[in-house]
This record gives sequence, C-alpha cells and structure tokens, in this order.
Amino acid sequence: LDIAKARGWHIEALPELLRPHLHLAADDTHRRAQLIEALTSPRYAGVWLARGGSGLTRLLGSLPWSDFPARPVVGFSDGTALLCALSTNRGGPLIHGPVVNSLPDTTADALDHLNRLLNGQRTEPLTGEAWVEGSAAGPLVGGNLSVLASMCGTPWQVDARGKLLLLEDIGEPAYRVDRLLQQLADAGVFRGVAGIALGGFTSCPTPNGASWDLRDLLLEQLRRLNVPVVGGLPFGHINNNRAIPIGAQGALCDGELSWSLSLEA
Repeated sequence: LDIAKARGWHIEALPELLRPHLHLAADDTHRRAQLIEALTSPRYAGVWLARGGSGLTRLLGSLPWSDFPARPVVGFSDGTALLCALSTNRGGPLIHGPVVNSLPDTTADALDHLNRLLNGQRTEPLTGEAWVEGSAAGPLVGGNLSVLASMCGTPWQVDARGKLLLLEDIGEPAYRVDRLLQQLADAGVFRGVAGIALGGFTSCPTPNGASWDLRDLLLEQLRRLNVPVVGGLPFGHINNNRAIPIGAQGALCDGELSWSLSLEA
C-alpha cells in the first residue's frame, strides 16, 4: 500500500479481507459481497486484486453481471478467471498486471509501465523471441494456463477465435504443462486463434537429466496451430511482470507484443 501511495495510487482495502475459510481468504458469501461492492460502489474508480484470487471460479456463476459498470480491474494469476469472465459479460478496462501483494517484488520498470497504462499513456512493446515466425493481430485474451484449463467446459471458457492468446504459469512441472495445453486443445480453445504470446513459466521443471526443455514441449504443442508464437515475454509470475490491457487490439510481430491502447469502456 505504501508503494502504491508513493506512486499516486490511492488504494482502500475493504474491511475484513481475511476471514479464513478452508484454503480461501474468506467464505464464498463474504468474498462475493466484497467483490460486488468493489465492482459497483460509486466510491471506487477501479478494482485491484489484493492477491492472486484463488477461489474466484467459485463465485462466477452467482455474480450479477448486468449490474456491473465498466470499471478498471487489475490482476493476474487466479484473477484470470475474473478478467476473462468480465471481458465476456461486461467489457471495459481490464489489466493483466501485478496484484497489490506483489508490488514489493515488482521491478521499478514494470511499475512505471503499469503507471503509464493506468494513465492511458503510450507503453513500449513487450520484447520476447519469435518461436514461430509470422505476424498476427487481434484482441488480447487469456492469462494463467492452469486457470484457463480449469474453465474449459464451463460457461466461462475463453473464446480465442481471431484473438491473441496470452499464456503463463508457475509451479507446474513440464508433464502437467503438456496436459494443460492438451486440455485447451481438446476443448477447442485454440480453434481459430490468431497467435500465441507466452510469458513466464516460472518453476516449471523438466525431469532431471532430460535432453529437452520446456520450450521444446511448448513448441511441440503450439507449432501445430500454424500461427505465430512469441515466447519469453515479460509477463506472469516474474518480477518484471508487465501489465497488459485485456481486450485491447494487439499485434505479434518480430518477437514483440504491442497493442493499440484504449482504456475507454
């Protein structure tokens, strides 16, 4: 909160954020009420997830989507579920970026990038590596691979047709990354996708002594899509987690991800 304040961001924490229930910050009733208040109360200009957002998928089916005004929402990781559902049901300014809890570990450059994005200013393209050559354009969608896979077969399954799909993850061994990608493929998430943008895959180990790495596995799954793939982009569970506007018109070209910024609802 001090870091946010020093950068001119006034964040007001809702009371009793922590009322632990099982593995969650609070029970579903309390978390739902707080989320609805944050998304609808006129006293708030936007919503910034305090932490990752574990358990958000438990709430999606009971939220009053038609009551939500267009309001900026910032988050990532498990927050992918909320960003994807909001992009389908309400639209508006949605930012895949650092949560409040991660600000102390976020680089100054990434915080500057987020500040420019929140202020509607121009941001530099994200630079990675062209794993599958080509260029593509389309709205930006996606986020955490595990969460996207968990939404397959539900009303909240991501629709990536004609879009650039963002993927990142943490703590998933290579064999599970492979299984998650296969789930997206079998569920039709990749059908019609325009391009793939890969962020950090942090602590996603391959077996000891393996003659291949995670890049090899990702490419085996994604090359068959016959669309541009850019890997190693600076977003996800990394310190240099650059914010990305979900729903903005993006472009993949020469190992870079860029977008035409418009945070208007």
